[in-house]
Amino acid sequence: MKCEYYNPIDEKGSCVQRSISKVLNKDYFAVKNDLINIYKNLNAKDYREVEVFEKYLFDNGASKLDIKNILVKDLKLNNGKYIVYCYKDDWYHMIPIIDNIIFDKTDNCLELIVLKIYKL
Repeated sequence: MKCEYYNPIDEKGSCVQRSISKVLNKDYFAVKNDLINIYKNLNAKDYREVEVFEKYLFDNGASKLDIKNILVKDLKLNNGKYIVYCYKDDWYHMIPIIDNIIFDKTDNCLELIVLKIYKL
């Protein structure tokens, strides 16, 4: 898997809306506004919480794959569109993968541990 630089908006904590906008080919700010509306309706702590982004993804046709506790660099995904939710220590991160290309600000995500994978 190779990495390509992708950072349309340099905003702290933007990986959720950045990943979703890339995979769904939607405007970054439209995705962020949709997430904020969902978070308000669910009374969640933050618009980037798992329950919020999962609702958004499922509402947009995503399915969840049963792959976890593997490093991002060791993933073997078929061509297609995926969002990978991963972590290391106290850092949680979301990355879009399209046709086996990771789109992110750096390649630091390769050593992260996969928590959930969503296929779109």
